[in-house]
Amino acid sequence: MTILSMRNGVFCAVALIISISVESSPQLQDNIGKLPWNEQYKFIYEIPPITFHYHHGFLAGSYPAGVETTDVSFHDVSKFLGHICLCGAGGFMITSLAVDYITSNEEPLERGEFTLISSRDHTVSDVIAFILGCNKRNIPEANQYFIDTGIDSPRREYHYFIGYNPEKKAVHIIYRKHLLVGNEEMDRLWEIEQNFDRNPGSVDIAELEMYRNAMLTMVKDVLLERKADLFEVEAYDYQAFEKRIEQLKKNR
Repeated sequence: MTILSMRNGVFCAVALIISISVESSPQLQDNIGKLPWNEQYKFIYEIPPITFHYHHGFLAGSYPAGVETTDVSFHDVSKFLGHICLCGAGGFMITSLAVDYITSNEEPLERGEFTLISSRDHTVSDVIAFILGCNKRNIPEANQYFIDTGIDSPRREYHYFIGYNPEKKAVHIIYRKHLLVGNEEMDRLWEIEQNFDRNPGSVDIAELEMYRNAMLTMVKDVLLERKADLFEVEAYDYQAFEKRIEQLKKNR
């Protein structure tokens, strides 16, 4: 089994290259002023988007002449969720790693031709499914997004299996979320979030500032890859992937 380092692996080089400088781009500066996110999050516009080929866009005639690809940026993910958060960052980075690992040449992969298995039904996997175009369907044969709660793992360690059907390739990614701040601190932040959801007035200013600062730091840690061993990426046998899918269909 080959474990690939997210920092040293060639497959993730595209995801880590900052190709656009916000400070040096007047156009981006103008756009930032029109966007809903706090200025402290302006670094997200330096994160390269994930590029897909998308034949449905070409079929529908929605692209300009000569264009058959679409970009999904972290800003797009944030708009999808309605806010910038750690779940969006985790889902975006996991997808970027998977796409870079599966890509075998310079041609973009086909959006909508992926299948996702997640060890947990949570926002991270929803983001991955959104970016990859994995539809959640009640008809098993058409479903591209599965939850396998039978995967055993330590607390806040999540597993994602992503298959790319045209090339019969699959990847297994482990997300060790607890390495960001530890389970005890995660519990504290989760308690603040739950209290705020129930009654915003129950959360004082100090707690609110602590939560916001922690969120900003964790989003940066994920997107800018500032925590070692946070992600583990390995090839996964495609036939084994298909068997997992068939078993999940039977268990519905």
